[in-house]
Amino acid sequence: MRVLMVTQFYPPVIGGQEVHVRNLAHALAERGHGVEVATIAVDGNVGTSLDGPVPVHRMHTAAQYVPRLFSDPVRPHAMPTADPQLRAGIRRLLVAGSFDVLHAHDWSINSALGPARRHGTPVVMTQHDYSHICATKRLMRGDEVCSGPTLGACIRCASSKHGSMVGPGVVLANVAAARHRRNRVDAFIPVSSVVAISTGLPGRNRYEVIPNFIPDSLVLEEAIPHPDGPIVFVGDLSRDKGVDVLIEARRRIVNAPRLVFAGRVLTEMPVDCPEWIELLGVLDHDAVMALMRTASAVVVPSIVPDCCPTVVLEAMAAGRPVVAASSGGIGDLIEDGVTGLLVAPGDPAPLAAALFSVITHPDGAAAMGRRALDRVRAFTASVVVEQFEGLYERVIAGATMAK
Repeated sequence: MRVLMVTQFYPPVIGGQEVHVRNLAHALAERGHGVEVATIAVDGNVGTSLDGPVPVHRMHTAAQYVPRLFSDPVRPHAMPTADPQLRAGIRRLLVAGSFDVLHAHDWSINSALGPARRHGTPVVMTQHDYSHICATKRLMRGDEVCSGPTLGACIRCASSKHGSMVGPGVVLANVAAARHRRNRVDAFIPVSSVVAISTGLPGRNRYEVIPNFIPDSLVLEEAIPHPDGPIVFVGDLSRDKGVDVLIEARRRIVNAPRLVFAGRVLTEMPVDCPEWIELLGVLDHDAVMALMRTASAVVVPSIVPDCCPTVVLEAMAAGRPVVAASSGGIGDLIEDGVTGLLVAPGDPAPLAAALFSVITHPDGAAAMGRRALDRVRAFTASVVVEQFEGLYERVIAGATMAK
């Protein structure tokens, strides 16, 4: 099969979605499929280059020329409407490439639907977040999980993130685009059952839950305990990710290992930062995995309902016990008390208790790490990529019958 991946960002831009798209593209290529990637050019890096066997086409968007449109100009993400420049670039690739299926991963799909329909190319879309119904993609209303979208509440949320000039437009554009996505996407791929239910897919759209996955090569042969290792957090340091809750939980534990953070600092750290906190900044993937393998525990204290965090799978592949909030799709990955510990999100008391249990019961922690290592094999490329291939084959066959 020939597959065109469409995604707003691709490595070296760092993030869970970017890693997923790259892993999937490479895994499909290794299995004999022709895969190319269309993505937004960052830092003026326009053109086509090879990432191993995968051609990557980096394109400018028209939105990049609009002043003050993006809250983070370094990450000019796809907007919830078709972008004329990105759409034209995708159209050129479809004409030249004879692709069997287009696989989109975010709002860049809005620029792909028109060209794909014109060329008779079936479209599937992985839902890595809640952007199908939520203009901020988080499904949060303030510090609480959103009970459901309403126009007024959505505009207030989007305005707080994108600004009062841009926010309302983002909401209205996404509402309109969602109708097109529902009508024109051949199959949605939510990464967890929570995403499927939250975005209203059951009974309305064809979908198949396919979780995030990791390369088989990341899985250790055996779990080696590190009871004296640090407590490790990997990801964006933000309130959404529970950083404030984690710091308060660690503050409540006497003589605990140091708390090591690896990721972008997006929240204000304590002015009197304790000596037991270590900030490593953004690390490359090899360094992240090496750090995890030395941890006594990896902690994922998200307040936001994380959809299917790859960091959990990577920690399990390192044979680490994971202490995580029972938010979003994390419960699909961790079996509480067996491969890790789940706690209520947003509350430092149960998080501190769970960390204390791992630290003071090293044999139990080691056993959880071993069981995590066994369980994570169900989330490796050799198992999960077959599910994508099967879905591609079904939507291609359906498109062929419809012609």
